[in-house]
Amino acid sequence: MAEEKTIRSSRRVSLEKQLKIQEQLSTGLIDNIVVVRTLVGTFIGCLLTVRGGVIRLRVFSGVDRVFIVIRIPIAIIVDIFRFPCP
Repeated sequence: MAEEKTIRSSRRVSLEKQLKIQEQLSTGLIDNIVVVRTLVGTFIGCLLTVRGGVIRLRVFSGVDRVFIVIRIPIAIIVDIFRFPCP
């Protein structure tokens, strides 16, 4: 089982932005490679679940060469989109 980490921030994006992100998440991004821009950084990984105002994203840790599951609150997501593959 992959290790789980939670990303936290005291800052939040506007409610309008949160609703827009939730709408994007409901359009079928689950089980796809996505780019998630947050207030604390950018993450690229496989979107696992969206539940309770939190997304779970599986990312590869190049340091330990393992996959890590991170939980990111929707309130700190600036943008999310499918990873562009040619």
